Amino acid sequence: MKQTDTKTLILDAAQDLIQRLGVNGMSYQDISEIVGIRKASIHTHFPKKDDLLVALLDRYSDRFLRIVDGILATSDAPEVKLRRYCSLFEATLNSGSQEKVCLCAMLGAELTALNHPSVEQVRNFYRANEERLVTLLKAGQQNGSFRFTGEVTVTAALIFGLLEGGMLIARAQGTTNQFHSVIEQLLQLIKG
Repeated sequence: MKQTDTKTLILDAAQDLIQRLGVNGMSYQDISEIVGIRKASIHTHFPKKDDLLVALLDRYSDRFLRIVDGILATSDAPEVKLRRYCSLFEATLNSGSQEKVCLCAMLGAELTALNHPSVEQVRNFYRANEERLVTLLKAGQQNGSFRFTGEVTVTAALIFGLLEGGMLIARAQGTTNQFHSVIEQLLQLIKG
């Protein structure tokens, strides 16, 4: 097996485990069993858990933000773009056994257990999402499809917080139905 293939498998396993169990619920032993390699092989690629988290957050943020940028670049109406953005979170929650949440939501809940580079990466992910939401909300205000009151930046933070936190609550309640309803209500409020 190629080194890059092994590295990707390690990252895939770690991401799945963290999205379901949290960073403190994931160990190199767990990854070893999933990937079918020795723990020493994982340490070859990622000497410390912090190294693994930094690589994982880089990959996750890059992929997620590229998808969001793709949504924003379309000629779709702002409401459609916002719905597609929200659907990214809903799809994560609905995947597998409906126990996964956004990687950065899970890591944000465990922020005090992380070291500096990972903490900054999570914060950067949050800021990047809010910045993109500001752009989307302003476009919706300009074309008249969004008529919410209040500051655009605060509304962007509200939307992102609702999606990240809503995933955790839906998972704790064991149902995704309410999460979908919350998204629909959010869209109604934004449209005014």
